[in-house]
Amino acid sequence: MAQGEFMDKSVSSLVSYCGLYCGDCVIRRGELGSRAGVLLKEMGTPEFERLAEGLPGIHPKTSSDLLEYKTCIKVLRAMCMLVCTAPCKNGGGGKDCNIRKCCIEKGLEGCWVCNDFEECKTLAILEPVNKRANIRNMIIIRNYGMETFLNYSKEW
Repeated sequence: MAQGEFMDKSVSSLVSYCGLYCGDCVIRRGELGSRAGVLLKEMGTPEFERLAEGLPGIHPKTSSDLLEYKTCIKVLRAMCMLVCTAPCKNGGGGKDCNIRKCCIEKGLEGCWVCNDFEECKTLAILEPVNKRANIRNMIIIRNYGMETFLNYSKEW
């Protein structure tokens, strides 16, 4: 996209209330869950179970970690549950999201409209996963506008 060329309005709906860009999210794109599902299908077979439990006896140095395959299956099942069918502004994301509730209650397009977003305790829940990417995004949106933000790099 050429500099200054504005993306259509549907792209701006990929900017969540919290300032994250859903278009770059591996969960939103469906890649994580579908790839985990493919691997889970392979690992859930009796053949894989025999392989995982038998190889460590034959190749102990290279295959002993295979004995942990049941834990891997649990993780893959959890990854398959990570599904987001729509951006939060279109009804996707966590139904009990306090960030979304706050914006809707205040009638805000997003947290970047709020004067307190840089120190907001409600937004702090995102830090373990996204650090402060959403805050950096919102500073750009506030200072330069949505069009500029959508035309340049976004953080997730």
